[in-house]
Amino acid sequence: MKATKTIDTSVTLPIELYQALVQQAQAHGYSVSDEITALLTPLLMQIPTQLVQEFVAWEAASDEDWLSMEATLASLDAVAVSHEVKN
Repeated sequence: MKATKTIDTSVTLPIELYQALVQQAQAHGYSVSDEITALLTPLLMQIPTQLVQEFVAWEAASDEDWLSMEATLASLDAVAVSHEVKN
């Protein structure tokens, strides 16, 4: 897997993980760097979808909170009006 633009970086890995990456890379005909990229890319593509889902859930909860607050304020207004009428 060759990327068009790259940046050199350094990552410290446990020996067992590095050895597993080397084996997978060799099986796929990749370098270790390419194997890491191949493994991480699908994970990173899932993140935006998960964030969208979380935002939709947060927004729905926020809407429910706002509707609840409006109902509370309306009932407080009704109580205030009834006290004014009595006075």
